[in-house]
Amino acid sequence: MHFSCEERAVSEYGTKKAMRRIFLIPFLANLAYQATALEPYTGLPPILPPRFPFGFGKDIMGGGRPNKTNTYLVENMLDLRTVLSMTGPRIVYVKGEIFGNQVNETYSADCQWYIENSNVKQFNFTLYVQSLNATYVAEVKVAAAANEIIDGRNATELAALLPRMNGWRGTAQNSQKGYETINVKGNLTLIGWDRDAYLRGVGLIFNVQSNVIIRNLRMSSPRDCFPAPETYPGSWNARYDAVSAVTTTGMWLDGNIFEDGPSFVSPDPFLNGWLVDRYDGLFDVEDGSDNITFSHNIVANHHKSLLWGGGEKEGPRDIGKMHFTVFGNHFQNSMSRNPLMRFGTFYIINNLFENYNNKKPIFTKAAKKARHRRDDYLPSFEYNMGIYNMSNVLVSGNAFRQTGTYPNDTSRIFTFNNLLTPNTPAHFCSPPDLSVAQLIKPGGLRLANLAIPKSKFNGDKINLADNVSDLLEYRLSTKSSSVVEDGLLIQDCSGFKPQLMPLLFTDASQVESYIDIKTRDNYQWQ
Repeated sequence: MHFSCEERAVSEYGTKKAMRRIFLIPFLANLAYQATALEPYTGLPPILPPRFPFGFGKDIMGGGRPNKTNTYLVENMLDLRTVLSMTGPRIVYVKGEIFGNQVNETYSADCQWYIENSNVKQFNFTLYVQSLNATYVAEVKVAAAANEIIDGRNATELAALLPRMNGWRGTAQNSQKGYETINVKGNLTLIGWDRDAYLRGVGLIFNVQSNVIIRNLRMSSPRDCFPAPETYPGSWNARYDAVSAVTTTGMWLDGNIFEDGPSFVSPDPFLNGWLVDRYDGLFDVEDGSDNITFSHNIVANHHKSLLWGGGEKEGPRDIGKMHFTVFGNHFQNSMSRNPLMRFGTFYIINNLFENYNNKKPIFTKAAKKARHRRDDYLPSFEYNMGIYNMSNVLVSGNAFRQTGTYPNDTSRIFTFNNLLTPNTPAHFCSPPDLSVAQLIKPGGLRLANLAIPKSKFNGDKINLADNVSDLLEYRLSTKSSSVVEDGLLIQDCSGFKPQLMPLLFTDASQVESYIDIKTRDNYQWQ
């Protein structure tokens, strides 16, 4: 096998656009960002859909009312970094397409540039993957002992390099992170100017912040140059999210498009049959973040979309917080985590889940196979909503639209995992599936406005309480104790408080039509 010692990845970011300012940056290792002074914007604001915060995020003010000193318009990565790093309340309008890998006015980085501008210039991604292959490492050692050449290189030199690749990977990755992510301060309203506003390959990180509004933006996460392989051939641990919230309180994300691109981005074919997946999440939230409303967004063409809640070790920081309202969103070929929910309280109301399902049903109650195929790349649909550790999940009035080889398979609406914590079960509530007797119990009427409409699957009403029971029964019958134990998922609505939504629907078909219109508006609004 032969491979280049200097792997030069092709950047996906396309042709560079002209920038509205000139920046003088010394072209040296560890470049510092130096932008000209950013002047406030005093012109007219963009016209936005007339919507306001509601649900758990109802009290969010963002950057407040725009005025002549707190409002900015940005068209490039350097200005975006400058204004998002400010500490005071501010309104930021994004105009046009901003590329996360923009280094200065004339240069956009590729993967090799990040290596060459780090202190691990000998790092090579191909060698890194080879260094994890015990058979290959053994072959190199044998060749080194015989003072031979292997893959066009001196085997002794190669044997000395391989053990260092794993440690160097993180350093090279940090080089990319320094350019393509921004540590954003709170008290912010971030708005796309029109349908062309696009943060492409930009990672926004909110760490211990509060009071954030993000509206009418298209966003895709950075493409990780140096992910770590997990399971052969296609499971990789990429690093970057489009938006990441850590210990952040008060967010309203409305009318945005979260996606890898207009269609799925297929993994990169690599050596020995590996398929490199370079994308992580779209909007991940953890470590005691709270009071978040996620509304009227499109989540599309992605595999692991919304991860809300950390692992077991982070649980104590999440418990009692992590409150989410999820309304009016279109999950369109989002193959899993729509969302994945741990430890918090989640109201999943009046959303449209649309996917292409080419995998066999998980259990036998699902419908027969259909003859329907697609030739374009599409990864396997896994599930929509993940009910995990100690989560409290309320669902109401959602619509499911599914095509593919198994269009009527209802076994992948939910999945369960880590339902193993003693004395602290997860809770599931589907108010439309409550009986009249249950609704008139003390406290039951509190959820009366969420008791309509019933959810629909391909136009037919579906009882999601029964669906959860069927899946739970199947999981328990397989005795997969590492996933779920009896009694640790309880169907009970008594702990959920009422919540008003912006609209009241009487049928899930209305939900579907409403979201179809909003999807068109999100892609076309000006």
